[in-house]
Amino acid sequence: MNDLSMPALPAGNGPWRVLILDRDPEDPRWIIATVSLPADVRAADLDAASRYRDWQAVCQWVVSQVGRTVTLVPVHDSLAWRVDEGGRPR
Repeated sequence: MNDLSMPALPAGNGPWRVLILDRDPEDPRWIIATVSLPADVRAADLDAASRYRDWQAVCQWVVSQVGRTVTLVPVHDSLAWRVDEGGRPR
């Protein structure tokens, strides 16, 4: 598995929260996700056309983090924001 450098996370030991907008025209919704461990964050390796270079490795990483077989369901045209609590906005 390709071990890419981890992106910067806010100071402290977590948890960290992420606000996600699922822009599905049939069922738009806001999602708040909580990231408990720095190991639950992995850098994405994209090519010049913004395609994932290591999708198979990412799928294997997800299974190793979750500990069982999973199905990955795309979130429609999503946008996401990291929720910084008590700090200055970035």
